[in-house]
This record gives sequence, structure tokens and C-alpha cells, in this order.
Amino acid sequence: MNVEHHRWYSHRVGKYMSVIRYGNWGPPMLYYPTSGGGAGEFDYYGMQWDAEWFINNGKIQFFAVDGFNRESFYNDWIHPADRIRSHQAYEAYILEEVVPLIYDLSHNNFLGCMGCSFGAYHALNSIMKHPDIFKLSLSMGGVFDVKGYMDGYYDMNVYFNNPVDYVPQMWEPHIWQRFGRENFIILLTGAWDKFIEGTIRMHEILEAKSIPHHYEIWDPPCDHHEYWWKKQLPYILGKYYMGF
Repeated sequence: MNVEHHRWYSHRVGKYMSVIRYGNWGPPMLYYPTSGGGAGEFDYYGMQWDAEWFINNGKIQFFAVDGFNRESFYNDWIHPADRIRSHQAYEAYILEEVVPLIYDLSHNNFLGCMGCSFGAYHALNSIMKHPDIFKLSLSMGGVFDVKGYMDGYYDMNVYFNNPVDYVPQMWEPHIWQRFGRENFIILLTGAWDKFIEGTIRMHEILEAKSIPHHYEIWDPPCDHHEYWWKKQLPYILGKYYMGF
């Protein structure tokens, strides 16, 4: 399996950031790590081996990125307004530095994004805000409401990065009507996942907006753990990626 390590200093976030590529052919998938994870989390969980057949047969290639949650949403040392601005800086890093790298290496403009737990928030938020860039979003055990990390603070930056708030207000048909035709959302969770209510709520929001998506709750004892995410990944790839 082809594995490449990329690392450079990003002035947008003010630190060195890493990207690890798994595979060398097929549509790319950006992997957002969990709350405190980095680019190496994908390897730590061994997800490349769960998706080995798809990678080796050119069905998909993964680009695992460093997270920035400890400097943004989880940074209790800074004001909540600065937390959301730090998140916006990370978003700019992804869009303006990582995405061009992925395009350059993959030569494929069908770009997906995925994540587990807090990484699932980034995946869902990415496709809802940038459906022109991200064509597919896979969220497993997701958290989709960031107000709990704002200590009661709320402004328009929080609003436009909080899917449970801005998605219900998406009235631009040219944006949300493309879902199901050009873009697709996948929500997976387990019956015993501690954040199951977040996935259910997001499903209800998307359903109310008539936004096509795949929604699935695995039976007990499926809970909030990489053991289950590692099983859900090849399952969903077999369901949706066999044709690429």
C-alpha cells in the first residue's frame, strides 16, 4: 500500500501540520480525526487495513489530516470568540492548503470527507458549507452542535459553523437541492452511542429539508468506539464506493 507523509508550516494556523496519504488511485477521501487526534489517528486505528481492498483496487484513497480542536473548540484558555475564529483558521487551512494538495496528487475532483465523533462534525459541516468542493460526507458517531463548547457565547461565526442552527435556515434552492444529485450525506451511529441524539437530530433536520441522505443506527452493543467505526467504514464503502 502506498503511504506518503506531507508536512509543512501553515501561516493560517501558525504551526506545522501533517497530511498522510494512503493509496495512490481512486476518488480521494479526507479524514478528519476525533477531538484530540492527529493525522496519525487513521493509522493508529488501523483503518487503512479495514479499507485495504478498496485502497489496493483503486476504489478510494485517504488523506488523513491533523486536527485543530485543542486550539479551537477545546481551548478553555481563550475566549469563545477566539475559539470559533481558530476553527475558521483551520477551515481556511483545509480549503486553501490541503484541498489543493489533494487535487494535485489525486487528479480526481470527486472529493469526499469523513470523520468519527468530533471529526464527524467537521465532515458534515464541510459538505454543508462547501458542497462545491466536497461531494460526499461520512459521519460516524457524530456531534453536530458546538454551542456546548462556547460557554454560552454566540455570534454569527458560531451560527454559520453550527449545522443544527444554519441547516434548517438554508433556503437557497440552488444549494440544498443539489444534495442527492451531486452531493450525498451519510450518517451512521450505534444504538448505544453516547452521542446518538446528535445523529438523530441531524437526520431529522435533513429530512425536514428534503435533503437526501443515508441514515442508519446499528443495533446494540454498537457504541461510541473505534471498534465499531472500523466495521462501519468497509461496510459503507462496499455500499457506495464499489462503482467508482
